[in-house]
Amino acid sequence: MKHRLRGSILAVELVGSAVIFGILMCLVNSFSGYREFKRQLEVMYGNITQELAKTGASYINVDKIPEWLQNGQDEDWEETNQKLDVLTDTAELAYIYVSVISPDYKTRTYVFDTVNKLALAEGSTIIPFGKVSSLEGKDEAYIENLRLVLEDAEEYSSFTYKKEGGHVTTATPLYNSSGKVTAIMSIVKPMNEVKEYKKNFLRSIIIYAAILTLLFIVLYAILLYFGIIRPILFITYETSHFAEHHAGLSGILKKIRNRDEIGKLSKAVEKMSLDITKYIEDLTHATAEKERLGAELNVAKQIQAEMLPRVFPPYKNHPELELYASMTPAKEVGGDFYDFYLIDDDHFAMVVGDVSGKGVPAALFMVITKTLLKDTAKHEYNPAKIFEHVNKILCEGNESGLFVTCWMGILTLSTGELNFANAGHNAPIIKNGGEIKYLSTKPNLMLAGMDGIPYTNNTLKLTKGDRLFIYTDGITEATNSYDELYGEDRLIHVLRSVMDRGVSSRDLLDIVRNDLDDFVLEAPQFDDITMLAMTYKE
Repeated sequence: MKHRLRGSILAVELVGSAVIFGILMCLVNSFSGYREFKRQLEVMYGNITQELAKTGASYINVDKIPEWLQNGQDEDWEETNQKLDVLTDTAELAYIYVSVISPDYKTRTYVFDTVNKLALAEGSTIIPFGKVSSLEGKDEAYIENLRLVLEDAEEYSSFTYKKEGGHVTTATPLYNSSGKVTAIMSIVKPMNEVKEYKKNFLRSIIIYAAILTLLFIVLYAILLYFGIIRPILFITYETSHFAEHHAGLSGILKKIRNRDEIGKLSKAVEKMSLDITKYIEDLTHATAEKERLGAELNVAKQIQAEMLPRVFPPYKNHPELELYASMTPAKEVGGDFYDFYLIDDDHFAMVVGDVSGKGVPAALFMVITKTLLKDTAKHEYNPAKIFEHVNKILCEGNESGLFVTCWMGILTLSTGELNFANAGHNAPIIKNGGEIKYLSTKPNLMLAGMDGIPYTNNTLKLTKGDRLFIYTDGITEATNSYDELYGEDRLIHVLRSVMDRGVSSRDLLDIVRNDLDDFVLEAPQFDDITMLAMTYKE
């Protein structure tokens, strides 16, 4: 019953749409037909009045109009007026008038004015010869029509419609013997037939359109039911059965014989039943696999975090060192790393690196690099030599094409001498001798980029209170929702505002991170973010 109700609603909607469409088409066709009827009627009346205007113009000796206006009517004027009067009555015109327009188009002087006898009986009056009337109250379109006749010597017809019918006014130029337009003849013909024509036309077209629309709706409803509604009702029932019986079908779709899209839809529903059954099995397996991988990634994340030094302060017997570090991966595991360790009682190593790529491959490469750097540093105090050795090992069998940017420094605690090398990494920021700046040196090629390349060792003297801030490009290349970079200028501005205030290394990292979060707001993190801050004390 529920499915039948749905089918009935669909049938009402579709048939209702057809009814609305039919009514709209009926109205559109009626309107279009009426417009064409009106256009043809105007063409007919326009042609008739233009021919009558030419006939009236042939009665007038245009050369005598200036003489009449100067000296008054004579026998020729009377004879012409008689002819125009006869034409007005026999052609069933409302009136004919001839006028002369002033050069500035401000006045009109009447030469002839004949009015139909029926119009006279209804109260119309004849404008006397020589009367001057003002044109200043006329609109711009009316004046332009006068210019069209007088200056361009063209006829024009205008149509006025009223409740009782309407009338057409045609103006034609009157030429003197030298070919110049001297005056205008205007004739007005009533269109009394229009009202009856319009009434009969609309009645006929509405009746015919209504009959055709009704036949269309009935035929459409029959075809609609058997061709669309009935098959859709079957499909609706079958999909509900499908949902309620764990993708099982009742077999009712076999009754659908359509070869159109609905037939294809019924076949698709049958195929969907088989596909979803298989999909549910695959999804169950994939979900279990995803949960297993998620658990393994969480373990990998924990292992990676445990590989990085996390005890701060790290060396209670070395008060000359005060440092803090953090690494926030963009995914479950990342390619950034930091490390620090005492090579012996007088040499302290610091390393920050960034592996190309993200995820598990980068994390594995990071573990290898970190381990190699630490093992090599046990036998070598020169960061450049350490990089050369590690680079050679990483280049062997590096088919994945991964590489590492890295900055490494080894501090002699007793003297404050800092030896460092830069393998394509961001320049750290240092507070040295009261100046806070980027520790810019010419960077060498990243590790695992090319075998056999040399690396440069740099030396710097640290004194009491000097500080070092090492980071990865996840900070400077962080972007906000407007695709603006955080950038090196903003980073050093923040550090200059706090490095001289004696804040701890932990607080220093928190300040940078808070400023970074305020900049990016809701924008996602696309790269790992790693920071290490160290303060050298006596």
